[in-house]
Amino acid sequence: MLLIDGKVYESQLLPTIFFGKSKPLAYVLNPKVASTLTLNFMFYVNYGYRFFEPYKIYFSQSLLRFEGPELDPAALSTFFKLAPQSFSIVRDPLRRFVSAFMSKIYSGEDPNYFSLRDQLTGEHGIDLSPEADLARSCLAFTKWIIAQPQKTMDTHFRPQYLNLGSDSRFAVDTVLRLEDPDSIIAFFAKWVGEDKAKWLFSLRLNQQQLSSKGIVTDELKDFVRTFYARDYELFYPEQL
Repeated sequence: MLLIDGKVYESQLLPTIFFGKSKPLAYVLNPKVASTLTLNFMFYVNYGYRFFEPYKIYFSQSLLRFEGPELDPAALSTFFKLAPQSFSIVRDPLRRFVSAFMSKIYSGEDPNYFSLRDQLTGEHGIDLSPEADLARSCLAFTKWIIAQPQKTMDTHFRPQYLNLGSDSRFAVDTVLRLEDPDSIIAFFAKWVGEDKAKWLFSLRLNQQQLSSKGIVTDELKDFVRTFYARDYELFYPEQL
């Protein structure tokens, strides 16, 4: 919801919200949790066909969004007219963290992270070479990242409850878990039909194929469990 007591919610307290121009559905962005797939699903819901450059959907103007310090008046008007249902997807914090480390930090394939990789290697001595001991490098990165302020942290590593705006007056209507694909497909099917939902989910857009074998140690588990304690409490209480 964006209206509270008849007043527009302050944008700086909102998560990043994507929505279309025709269907009453809004997606609360949670990176490294099938977000590319989900944004393409959002495009399909509103336009009835697959986005032509699936990995560039984040930069497309075909979906409206709320992010940053100001709310766009036109987007706000559309949002109120649609009164959309909001949803997001969460992921086991340990798997999400390792996936983000492998794809954004270790792989060196994303130009948006070139400067950070230089900082990590040049200033903090973290080995990100092809010959690196992945467990040691990931643990060193973990110690660095958890020392950063959570609220301004890169959203790929920031606790998911912050990405979803939890623990505030904003609330996501439906939270799905990536580990329960049947529930995700069932939710998608309400909007595009079962066959299209299964087809979209089978694409697994932007899924990383890097092996993370041997990276998870007991020490890493302890750091992750402590740092993402609120995520476990809200979304994975059975693991506590």
